[in-house]
Amino acid sequence: MNRLALIILTLFVAAGAILGGIGLIVEADLGMDPALLDGTPFASFVVPGYILLLAVGGSNLIAGILLLVDHEQASSFAFLAGSILTIWIAVQVVMIGMVSLLQPAYFTFGLMTMGFAYRYWLETIGYAS
Repeated sequence: MNRLALIILTLFVAAGAILGGIGLIVEADLGMDPALLDGTPFASFVVPGYILLLAVGGSNLIAGILLLVDHEQASSFAFLAGSILTIWIAVQVVMIGMVSLLQPAYFTFGLMTMGFAYRYWLETIGYAS
């Protein structure tokens, strides 16, 4: 159950982050107010788009693939991917504020990924059933 939940979570987050990152890179704002970036180190949404695409999307995609092939490091990488997602959202909220209900939703997805990854790791070492 934990492995299936992790596969679904990581691939869902990966898809959203990859598409969102590409959208920010190509569209440069996806309809968001550029004033959101006032007071941040970013002049446009392009650099955050690359971070979203590569760090959040990439880590979750790799975690999902490792989980699909049942790699021995899958739980560790899934935990890392969940950590990257929660840090991404926390930094985002600090920098631009709470601007969307997607922020708490994805923060929760990150925490869920970390929790399921920990539980799956316990299962793989024979500690939990």
